[in-house]
Amino acid sequence: MNRNIANVEGNREISRTFSQNLKNYRLLKNLTLKQLGEIAKVDAGYIHKLEKGIKRAPSYPIIRNLSRALNVNITDLIDIDPIEEDLPRKSIQEVLVYNEYLIKGKLPTMEARENLLALIQTLLDSEWKEHSKHMDSVRILNKVDIFLKALNKNIN
Repeated sequence: MNRNIANVEGNREISRTFSQNLKNYRLLKNLTLKQLGEIAKVDAGYIHKLEKGIKRAPSYPIIRNLSRALNVNITDLIDIDPIEEDLPRKSIQEVLVYNEYLIKGKLPTMEARENLLALIQTLLDSEWKEHSKHMDSVRILNKVDIFLKALNKNIN
């Protein structure tokens, strides 16, 4: 379990990587401090101090607002592992088609998501034995081509 917790002023504790995670997720979403502050209803200057590690651990409501604004799990933002029994069980299909994620900094279209899923399914279905590697490779490369064409329509 990654309980990389540091003691801070007062009684609150937070992971040593919180400030780094906050900044990384903000930059991944291409948000300025001001934009994140507006979405999360948190002062941009305060967010800046959190990212620099100057401010002590924020309250739970602030962490919650930041995680919602960044569309990430609180446990990812504060860098603790959730209890395994609490994790929702999802199929790879559900994860790839119905969750929000970025590819090259942008949300993929449903077509790109479905093609990524088809690519992964082709990989999983491959025998990958000496007698089948060539044909498996051709099928996989075909799916890669289809996925990248759909992705590039989305990105360009």
